[in-house]
Amino acid sequence: MDAFIHWLHLMAAILWVGGTFTISLAVQPILRKFLKDSTRFEIYREIGARFKIIMWGCWTTLLLTGLYKLWEIRETPAIFLGAWGRIFAIKMVLVALMVILTLLHTYVWGPQMLNLKDPAQIRTVASKMKIWGTVNLFVLTGIIFCAAALRFSGW
Repeated sequence: MDAFIHWLHLMAAILWVGGTFTISLAVQPILRKFLKDSTRFEIYREIGARFKIIMWGCWTTLLLTGLYKLWEIRETPAIFLGAWGRIFAIKMVLVALMVILTLLHTYVWGPQMLNLKDPAQIRTVASKMKIWGTVNLFVLTGIIFCAAALRFSGW
């Protein structure tokens, strides 16, 4: 059962992080290069709507499997006092930051940009989304690094 839960956790992380990186590093640059803003924003809206379903499925799976994994180590609470606990705390701070940035992107900035008509305002919001999206990619990378560090932290 533990191997299955760990596999589910990894699969959800792979799908979420891989999808985010693919959209950010492959899909968006191509759309920016070849499409007008109006057409590109329609495609972004469709990709976002589909990826939102994946996002919530992955996040739910990660939360449930993560809680299960924590429940399994409840008998060794001292683990939280050492290196493992510090790495885990950093990972959770990064996860919280990722959730905040993703929710802002998905439910605030994205819809705001799609409703704007003034090109200057669109560029301002798009620039903000690009900057924070890049930060979010680094945060996701940090989360994955912490996950790897937890696996090899001696516990």
